[in-house]
Amino acid sequence: MQTTLKGINIHSIAAALPPEIEELDELDMVFGESEIKRIMKTNGIRCLRKAPEGMCASDLCETAARLFLTPELIAEIDGIVFVSQTPDHILPATSCILQNRLGLSPDVVALDINHGCTGYIYGLYQAAMMVAGGGCRSVLLCAGDVLSVYINPLDKNERMVFGDAGSATLVTRGEENLSFAFHTDGSGAMHLVIPAGGCRKPLNDESAQVNMREDGGMRSDGDLFLNGIEVMNFSLREVPKVISKAMESAGWSRESVTMFGLHQANRFIIDYLRKMLKVPAGLVPVAMQETGNTSAASIPLMLCLERERLFQEKMLPRSILCGFGVGLTCGAVALNISNTNILQPAELP
Repeated sequence: MQTTLKGINIHSIAAALPPEIEELDELDMVFGESEIKRIMKTNGIRCLRKAPEGMCASDLCETAARLFLTPELIAEIDGIVFVSQTPDHILPATSCILQNRLGLSPDVVALDINHGCTGYIYGLYQAAMMVAGGGCRSVLLCAGDVLSVYINPLDKNERMVFGDAGSATLVTRGEENLSFAFHTDGSGAMHLVIPAGGCRKPLNDESAQVNMREDGGMRSDGDLFLNGIEVMNFSLREVPKVISKAMESAGWSRESVTMFGLHQANRFIIDYLRKMLKVPAGLVPVAMQETGNTSAASIPLMLCLERERLFQEKMLPRSILCGFGVGLTCGAVALNISNTNILQPAELP
């Protein structure tokens, strides 16, 4: 699917990080020094940001939103979208909780989207549709995850990759166009999954597939399971196609794009995709070294971490943002964010 939504402005983007820092090279007593070095060299991650017990994605998103929200902006907001795989509760929707905590009008439309790696692009699409359709003047998009609560501490595939973060983006009426493209392949849904927690109980054969760790130990059905090879193969196959469709909708050539902002999965896959796209390394920011893969927050967090260089080198007028992973899904948007208020990430005490 591809489409262009008109009359949009990305007013502000902010992000927030939790206080705890886990240095990966300190995990040598758990996984062995040589294995730690091998994984760090491949994924390019030195440390992860972790939310302490009791801190939720909503807390991080609220902190990010408060970086730019003023009483005047709050009065204009008539929609809020919360994108996360780690909501505060199964019910009610976390967007309703954030409406109250942020002091938004009771007349706002509030909804949650259950999504991760591609979630920021889905959230932008939903918020932009609400504005472009005329129903809303201003929509607050909150995207974040605290996946650390679902990571088995003895599973190096997940423990050395995923970090926690939150973000907030304000979408308003304006003069810009946003061109989207999406791809979904639900046949690969079990390659990135938390089997427990929903209404469908894991079947015996599915449980057997996801419950064995590499070291021969068992993982709970409540632990996150990642089949990294299958998710990577999907991403390498579909991401270049989705990006091409977004550029096609925008009427852009690859040479005219000033920045390719990819989901910060790990350095290896970002470098591989860059080579497939045949674009210079300088146009593809890499910013997960000190945070890890922060799921739904990874793209806005990258923009906030790299903001000075992005503005100084004028990389934002023709930007491609692309998320990929859980679902299995990928999505891309072509947009101009050169006039967007992008802030330094906040760090919670």
